[in-house]
Amino acid sequence: MKNLIVKMLLLVFAICVINVACKKVPDGFLSPNIRYEESPILVPQGLVKISTALTLDGSAMPVKVKLLHVYDRTTGKNVDDLFNKQYPIRVWTGLYDPKIDNTLEKINAKRKDSLVNPISINPASGQLESNIGTLNLPLGKYEFDLEVSNSAGTKVFPKIGRFDLNPAAHFEVPAAGSQVAFKVGAENITKTLSPTLISVVKLAETPDKVIVRMVDKNGVPFNAAAGEIGRRPLSGTAVGFLQTMDLYSLSVTNFADRMEFIYGTVPFPLASLGNGFNYYYRIPTQYVHFDDPTLPDDQYSCNARFSFRAFIPGTYEVTVKIPGVTHR
Repeated sequence: MKNLIVKMLLLVFAICVINVACKKVPDGFLSPNIRYEESPILVPQGLVKISTALTLDGSAMPVKVKLLHVYDRTTGKNVDDLFNKQYPIRVWTGLYDPKIDNTLEKINAKRKDSLVNPISINPASGQLESNIGTLNLPLGKYEFDLEVSNSAGTKVFPKIGRFDLNPAAHFEVPAAGSQVAFKVGAENITKTLSPTLISVVKLAETPDKVIVRMVDKNGVPFNAAAGEIGRRPLSGTAVGFLQTMDLYSLSVTNFADRMEFIYGTVPFPLASLGNGFNYYYRIPTQYVHFDDPTLPDDQYSCNARFSFRAFIPGTYEVTVKIPGVTHR
């Protein structure tokens, strides 16, 4: 009798083990602790921003991430109506090369007009992505809900992320200016002088143009149309010239008091061809008088460098003042 009871218990145990083994084990894992390490995400208005990805805390890949709602952090109000609206922007479909894509027609052949949300969430990584369309949104502090799905199921994460939409500069001067005197006929003899002073003003939202004025210490402009501003040769025995802004622009027109550069895309320049975003020019010796007594007239050229980059379309005026030099 005792043996029978033991056999029956073993049979019941075996059946239980089989039942447990036959039950479907959940496929993968979806953590309840998914989060952003970057908080708040700082979004510069009008500029491209891509945040760091969600920290998935061991969740099974791949995941699918969906933006559900956006709220004003100050008022708590749902502002989906602002962020669901799409705006037309031009999206690149090919690789831009300033050496080849030197006309508006060539540039536009690599772009297409698209309706895009100014703020979006990457469905594969959860990265927050912004574009120039954020110029249409009010500055402020926001938070948002996400829905995250994978093979283990779907979870909603209320107010998982925060971002601040902040004002951003429409342009920058990435590097300080410089000024060097080169001896005519003996370019190895140089003297570094006080750096150029660079000031920038945005004049209008259109057209897309950079106006450059190069002026002496008294504000008298050098005449680009008359050949008073030229390209700066490479140093030493190298043949060629250092970069100028026209290498990046679609066209350049010289006037008595300025140079005007038409550009086709922002940021302008989109990428550097070398030497960062610096532009090098030479004013021949016959047009300059140096305050420095060791630099007599007609013996040294003035070589000025300035830097500029635009992030938002429009017309900019860049004034490059050359201290210690008088136009003649």
